[in-house]
Amino acid sequence: MVMYSSRQENYEKWLHGFAAKLNLPLKDNLLKNPAELGKGMIQAHTISAHFSYVVMNLELEKDLEFQREAGGLEGFSLSFNQIESCEDKKLLRNDIFLSDTRNSLQTKIPAGSTVKRLIIFYSDELAAKYLPAGLLTQLQDFARENQLSANEYFIGLPHREILKEIFDIKEDDPLGQAKLLSHVIRLTEKFLQSFLTRDKAAAPKHLKKNDLESMQHIEQILSSRLEGFPSLESLAHVVFMSTSKLKNLFKQVYGHTLYDYYNKSRLQRAKEMLITGQCSIKQAGSEIGFSNLSHFAKAFKKEFGVLPRDIVKNR
Repeated sequence: MVMYSSRQENYEKWLHGFAAKLNLPLKDNLLKNPAELGKGMIQAHTISAHFSYVVMNLELEKDLEFQREAGGLEGFSLSFNQIESCEDKKLLRNDIFLSDTRNSLQTKIPAGSTVKRLIIFYSDELAAKYLPAGLLTQLQDFARENQLSANEYFIGLPHREILKEIFDIKEDDPLGQAKLLSHVIRLTEKFLQSFLTRDKAAAPKHLKKNDLESMQHIEQILSSRLEGFPSLESLAHVVFMSTSKLKNLFKQVYGHTLYDYYNKSRLQRAKEMLITGQCSIKQAGSEIGFSNLSHFAKAFKKEFGVLPRDIVKNR
């Protein structure tokens, strides 16, 4: 077990303290392949006294526990958490969590987990400068009352796409920090937008915790599947519910039908393949289940507003 306890401070200082705890060196605020924990990296950036963030991309070989003590910098901590078991790919966390840094917070992650986390600190002063007073008050009330056991926000397709871009940034990318900052701001905007509109849609908070976990499991299946849309019956069997209940709950939670979500996920995968040059247009379409190239191009343009060849031309 590795345990690190600290008060909220800017995340560069936090990382320096954590590295000292492990007796490991830091280079450019990057902790790489920490032998005491496992494999991967943790990097931190402080933009100002009011804004900093830390990125974790780890494969843990030991239990890890972070404890935030009360009494540090005053503001908000917004974390995006993708944590799963390495062995059976069981989803442990797939959530977006907002907390008040005045409050203590404990995060335990078991050995054998893959950890992809982005944690952002915003001071009260920064939030007050850019947010309307009414929204700021709502966020403060929500952050103070929010509990992990009843958290209503979780990572969907829009967040997943941006988070993947964050974790795919190369260490030697000369624009890496600029890209990272841009993605952090985009994720913040998406969270705030979902917070503003949460009462206008069927609110997931009215669902049972088990149902929410089931929908997250189905979302994980759909977002990682390339070989074709699974039958409703097989998906319903996975979460032990009727097909009608599954369809209704998924639409309520994610705002899309099961097939629409699957289709958006696979087209996004194809777009990533084309951007990175992993394959040709024909190969990308075939990889996500399109045997007809014109059908692939039509679906791609409907989703992104451009043809696959435009992506290839501009990369």
